Amino acid sequence: MFDYHVHTDFSADSKMPMEKACETALEMGVREIAFTEHLDYFYPNSEFIWEFDYIQYAQRVDALRKQFEHKLTILKAVEVGMHPSTYKRSKKFTDDHEFDFIIGSVHIVEDLDLHNGDYFKGKNLKDSLETYFKIVHNYVKDYQDFNVLGHLTLIKRYLHFVKSSWNQVEWEHYFDIVEEIFKILIESGRGIEINLSGFRYRLDCTLPNLPFVKLYKDLGGEIITIGTDAHTKHFVGNHLDTGYGILKEAGFEYITTFKERKPVFHKIDSLF
Repeated sequence: MFDYHVHTDFSADSKMPMEKACETALEMGVREIAFTEHLDYFYPNSEFIWEFDYIQYAQRVDALRKQFEHKLTILKAVEVGMHPSTYKRSKKFTDDHEFDFIIGSVHIVEDLDLHNGDYFKGKNLKDSLETYFKIVHNYVKDYQDFNVLGHLTLIKRYLHFVKSSWNQVEWEHYFDIVEEIFKILIESGRGIEINLSGFRYRLDCTLPNLPFVKLYKDLGGEIITIGTDAHTKHFVGNHLDTGYGILKEAGFEYITTFKERKPVFHKIDSLF
């Protein structure tokens, strides 16, 4: 199995050593792991600095590749927080350094943070969702220097700010714009991920979940990864079987990995 979204102590919101993540991955039956450290050059009202020292990061990965040789494949990767004011700077960072895999994510909407609730102030549920999907659409269209779109429907984790929850939403009402997001990704050779952080937030769902993944497949989408979005050892490799189950239920026969930012396809049945 492959865990393609893991944060370590090179991310501002994680204290997990890379070596511990690798050891846990092996215990969980993971054979390939991507260290997708945070890069968010625009993150208002945050006490953290969402950047990392690439040289130190690369040296650590290179050392671990030798330590875990023939046991675990370790990717140099990054999760880029998309925002129009930082596109040039973000692209320069990924162009100037060696990465196997890049996630493009939307954490900030209308210059406001989803996580701390700022985005939801003065909005109802409908306004919150419509604006979120519109912004994701615009960002995906305008910024293309990534391989997969990270955790589409991330907003599910924060709907308590508008006194709702993800299973009270009729998500099909937003499929028109989601379809446009998927078409842009497919036509430009990019994909999506099944993000398992919903289990960390006790939502018992993936981001996105089955109806979205099936829509992506029906539109011709092929590039798709699975990641735990782990920030501690307790979530490395956890619930990956759920992600694979969703892939198969949606009709996928292959899962994607990356090398030097190029997709590689693996038949799912051969992994078990």
